[in-house]
Amino acid sequence: MELFALLGIGMLTFLAAAVQHLYTVRLRGVVFVMTDRSEPLGDAGFAGRAARALRNTVESAAMYAPAATALVLSGGQTPLTSAAAGAYLLARCGFLLAYWVGLNRLRSGCWAIGMAAILLTYAATAFALT
Repeated sequence: MELFALLGIGMLTFLAAAVQHLYTVRLRGVVFVMTDRSEPLGDAGFAGRAARALRNTVESAAMYAPAATALVLSGGQTPLTSAAAGAYLLARCGFLLAYWVGLNRLRSGCWAIGMAAILLTYAATAFALT
């Protein structure tokens, strides 16, 4: 499950980037996305939420990937780490959707679940490597 979660967070990052890009094209047009974007989109509305969701997804992936990769390479997977990987991936899916539609409490809850899964993965990896 840990490898699936690693692939999944990569795909979610791609999806978040694609949604943000396609919305930018819709909002500002193809000519704008082909510039250096020195004139920012702004942080309001869906454009801002999509940009923040993408940034947070990249940050989350950067936290999860090292621990999950080390866990897999060490052969330290357990049913608990598998459950954490599944919870992480589901939480990140919920996070993205909640962020895009502006459900702040759900987004925050999904973020917390994802962070707990990351912490559990780091703890399990540390235990597996000792």
